[in-house]
Amino acid sequence: MRETPYVSPVRVDVTQRPDGCLILTNPHPLQPAYATVVEPLAHHAATIPDRTWLAAPDGTGGWLRLSYAAGWQRVQALAAGLDQMLAPGAVVAIASGNSLAHALLTYALALTGRAAAPVTPAYATRARDSRRFDEAMQVLGAQAVFLEGAGLARAAGWAADLGLTRIVLDCPAGGDCLDLSTIEAAGAAALPGWKPPVIDPAAPAKLMLTSGSTGSPKAVIITHANLAANAAQIRSTFDPAREAALWPDGIVMVNHLPWSHSLGGNAVLHMLTVAGGTFYIDPGTPTPEGLAATVASIKSVRPNYHLTVPLGWALLAGALERDEALAEALFANLRIMQYGGAALTQDVYDRLQAVARKVTGDEITVAAGYGATETAPTVCNVHWPNGRMGLVGLPVPGLELKLVPDGAGKLEARVRGPGIMPGYRGDPEKTTAAFDDEGFYRLGDALRFADPDRPEAGLAFDGRLSETFKLASGSWVPVGPVRLGLVQASNGLFSDAVIFGEGTDTVCALAFLDRGRAAGLTGLPQDAADLASHPAILAAAGSALETAAAGQPATRKVVRLGLLPDAPSLEDGEITDKGYLNQARCRAVRAQAVTAVLAAQVPVIAAGPGPGA
Repeated sequence: MRETPYVSPVRVDVTQRPDGCLILTNPHPLQPAYATVVEPLAHHAATIPDRTWLAAPDGTGGWLRLSYAAGWQRVQALAAGLDQMLAPGAVVAIASGNSLAHALLTYALALTGRAAAPVTPAYATRARDSRRFDEAMQVLGAQAVFLEGAGLARAAGWAADLGLTRIVLDCPAGGDCLDLSTIEAAGAAALPGWKPPVIDPAAPAKLMLTSGSTGSPKAVIITHANLAANAAQIRSTFDPAREAALWPDGIVMVNHLPWSHSLGGNAVLHMLTVAGGTFYIDPGTPTPEGLAATVASIKSVRPNYHLTVPLGWALLAGALERDEALAEALFANLRIMQYGGAALTQDVYDRLQAVARKVTGDEITVAAGYGATETAPTVCNVHWPNGRMGLVGLPVPGLELKLVPDGAGKLEARVRGPGIMPGYRGDPEKTTAAFDDEGFYRLGDALRFADPDRPEAGLAFDGRLSETFKLASGSWVPVGPVRLGLVQASNGLFSDAVIFGEGTDTVCALAFLDRGRAAGLTGLPQDAADLASHPAILAAAGSALETAAAGQPATRKVVRLGLLPDAPSLEDGEITDKGYLNQARCRAVRAQAVTAVLAAQVPVIAAGPGPGA
């Protein structure tokens, strides 16, 4: 396998306590952390001033580049301008997609001691009404909101109704808003005499929303110290000498993961900034419609590190198999492939490695990570050459992972360390409930050892503790293993699955189709309306159902299956802050499909898309 910049060997210390709990720690040394979010940007502006920090599409097929020196100068100017126009301690919601302005505003707010609160743009651009937007602004306690791009006129009206200061890129003359360019220009003029406030590392750098899939969302306080420590923990899984030899110009990444989620905004954008790497903002999305933009970006950038969600990798696998130029552009310099959220299937992994071998003559390691918004986000990652999919890895240096037996054969995951949030904004009760009596944050997940005899082989996700349910017989259904078994049995046809059947006699499921894989089986285009009902898809899904059920007891055997042609909805809360499907929310959002499957007279049906699709 192609050499990586990871530390070696893989090590983990496991201590079993008298109460039965296991404490896992990583013995590799923790690299020094910056004190605040803005310090690495200032450092790199002085040490590698001309290296590109950020780059965004320029609209002509090229890139608008921002060096570390230029980026730091603009952040300071914007901070000085914001300091004149916003109240101390103001929270500014950013309802924008990934952009240069989004990044500059995020770091400028941190420099002034104010908090950025990135919000999924879907609340502003795709929402059917203002409910989600209004709720987000209220929970965050936002005083201002940044709006950028087309399709935000309605959101600007919603913000006005809430009395929020609106910051935009091009405020019309006489408009009731603040223009970002004007703020920056005013700050640049004031910069020679402006002194940024002394930043308390314990002060909020960001407020980030949880998924809000059950009840109202919560605003997670992420301090400067949290982000700085977590970035150092991630960096500590790399060997500096090997990294310098393999990546003399630093990490080069082209990425589309949204900065409104902790994975994209913290584990990718801020980690890359701390590492002194170069971040190209991919305008694509991990969807059939967004794939072309991602393909063009990869061909232009030729990254040495690539990270996306499993659906993104599944779509790329098909494109790589068809496009030799894309395969050469992605794999020529690549040292690490990484996925986050749900597990990458072994089938997609095998297809990716087959193309990698054709291009490089070798395989490329696939990494993975695990954490939550509340953990800034990384708790565990796969930081070693690895060919086994479904692992969440081992704890990063500098934190303690506690595995607590729950009495039903599961190990509940809890974590303690410098990256963990201090709490939820304005909600002391939920903050208290989130931690145990030893100060460990309750992740709400179960983990298991991939190999009980070899802890260093890593941990695997073992389901949400709240997702198990009972059949009418009183027997418990372990949702995690059932879901994983069904997805793996589909040979890449299913990107994920929702398991249900509580109070009934049978286990049922809804499966999200990998439309690229489905199109390959049928010869139909990926956006074909009848893709899920095509006889070839129904037959392949039936075979997957039989394969997954073979030799399984009733509590692990899916009997009826509905096929979903659309992707899970972020707007509707079907995807959690960790990137996993929220099973309960999916069942609620797709109640009609659930009912149809429960009433079906055949094993497999086309269940139809969800609301708003």
